[in-house]
Amino acid sequence: MSCTEKRSPVRKLFSLLAALLLCLAGAAPLAAAEQFSIPGVTEPYQDVALGIAVAGRVAKIHVAEGARVNKGEVILELDKRSEELEAERRKLIWQSKAEVESAARQVKTLEAHLKSTGELYASTGSVNREELENQELEFALAQAELARLEAAEAREEIEYNIAREQLAKRYLRAPFTGTVAELLVGPGENCEIEKPLVQFVDTSRGTFVANLELAAVRDLKPGKAVELQLQTGGDPVSLKGEIILVSPVVDPASGLRKVKAVFDNKEGKIVPGVAGAMILN
Repeated sequence: MSCTEKRSPVRKLFSLLAALLLCLAGAAPLAAAEQFSIPGVTEPYQDVALGIAVAGRVAKIHVAEGARVNKGEVILELDKRSEELEAERRKLIWQSKAEVESAARQVKTLEAHLKSTGELYASTGSVNREELENQELEFALAQAELARLEAAEAREEIEYNIAREQLAKRYLRAPFTGTVAELLVGPGENCEIEKPLVQFVDTSRGTFVANLELAAVRDLKPGKAVELQLQTGGDPVSLKGEIILVSPVVDPASGLRKVKAVFDNKEGKIVPGVAGAMILN
């Protein structure tokens, strides 16, 4: 029997040990790569009930339900005739510059006369002291009147701006670019202060909301990228999301923490309200 043949059982033993080590080495990555699917639901990125800061009657609704509205555009308006008239009245008062211009000319004229009188008094003495003092007093009074009129003009401008603000409150404008989900009032209806008039949503982005156990939340922080699998009516769609909230408190009833992730939805593939899952390693 050759030397090679004598060592073959030893070689077999080493081969078995090597295979066992390879199996153990391969088991660690598999355990580390284990994935968990956390169920949750989607919500609009923003979902608000819009009201208005004044009471009145709805005069006109500019958009229909389902319409997309840019930030700042008018959704509806209340009756505003009296506010328009008041704003116009205040504007005319503020823009009337006749009194201020007349007072400014008076000050300029008196200033020139006072200068001439002062020069005559100092150089020739042909003007007595009393006349000089009278002109100084008249000039001071004209300056005071001009200052009063300028202050009144500033006050009139403020009152005009207040009237404009009151008029602007009769309009309900979109606070952000979004979609009219529901109109809660119709033309001719009376509305109260802060009464919800329009349900307004932003679905260009979506929010995935899930409730996780403490162990699963341990490595999650705002800004962390996660994978989301969301329903679309057909096969689930896989999207990239980003954690925006890890609740600082635990729900006492369930012992879970709320986690929110935002995802892009500009194409409108995901309808808010559908279920989905967050995939965690």
